[in-house]
Amino acid sequence: MDEDAPKLQVRLVGRDGRRRYDPASRDRLVAACLEPGVSVSRLAREHDVNANLVRKWIKKALEQRPSPSVAAFVPVQIAPAMGPRSGGDLTPKSVAVGKPCHTSKVSALLPNGISLTVEYDDENGLAAIIGALGHVQTER
Repeated sequence: MDEDAPKLQVRLVGRDGRRRYDPASRDRLVAACLEPGVSVSRLAREHDVNANLVRKWIKKALEQRPSPSVAAFVPVQIAPAMGPRSGGDLTPKSVAVGKPCHTSKVSALLPNGISLTVEYDDENGLAAIIGALGHVQTER
């Protein structure tokens, strides 16, 4: 939070000395703590609040956020090639089964930021690589 930003407002002080804080100012403090490079303990000291309490507020705020969508492995199904019939309808063409006559190329961006491009002429080997990429951990 900036120096000119409003301080954390105490809404109520109980008989036991426990303070209740204004939710809006508490949310502003949590948002400031989530900024990159910010020291939670420094902000807590500036607002005369225990750092453990601020960390509890941060944890609660993060739990209430909707979780980001996680990238998942989607299996690929290869459909037979379609070609026009004499009537204009699309019908499956015959597909040769056996050794492919060309290489396949697969590019993937891994969760750790590494870009991987693989050219392979063996369908089983390529399927094994795709299967292994499907098990890459997305979070640590």
